[in-house]
Amino acid sequence: MPQTLSLSEHYRKQLKQIAWRIQYRNKVRARSEQLSIHTWLETNEYHSFPAEEFDSLIAVQELIDSLPFAQGKQIIRGLYLDQQTEAQLAEQLQISQQAVNRWKRKSLQYLSQKISS
Repeated sequence: MPQTLSLSEHYRKQLKQIAWRIQYRNKVRARSEQLSIHTWLETNEYHSFPAEEFDSLIAVQELIDSLPFAQGKQIIRGLYLDQQTEAQLAEQLQISQQAVNRWKRKSLQYLSQKISS
């Protein structure tokens, strides 16, 4: 019998796939432009941060920043980067938990379309 994922696990898996795709595209672009993230890291304050995690974090931040709606950015950051629950975000943003869920679905759908195009 196939294991069913909860809705939050499904979206977390989707976001990880999106982040992986962005990371892959960034690596290809960096290779073709012959950029070196290690040189950049040596000249900045992030030299103790692992380069692979730094690349992923930058890619995810760029993807989230590409969202055209501020509410969606806040919700995706809160859910996936800050590990908050929908209920916590709803209280913080003074909206219903269902509204948080709709914004999450709308934002993830937008990001998915952006990645696949």
